[in-house]
Amino acid sequence: MRRYERLYAEGAYAPKWYQRRITRHVHELAEEFGIGPTRAGAARRIRLPEEPEPATGPTQLTLL
Repeated sequence: MRRYERLYAEGAYAPKWYQRRITRHVHELAEEFGIGPTRAGAARRIRLPEEPEPATGPTQLTLL
């Protein structure tokens, strides 16, 4: 609670340095997970999972 009070002591918004820090972290995570705009103004893209190779014969199922 004290940290929150310090961050927002000057008003409704966190200080610019903190906003930039959070924004940078979000951008890093978006890049790591392959989401985000490809260029400014572009729609977001999400990397699709790779599809497994089709089975060439019967598949043995497991009980658990």
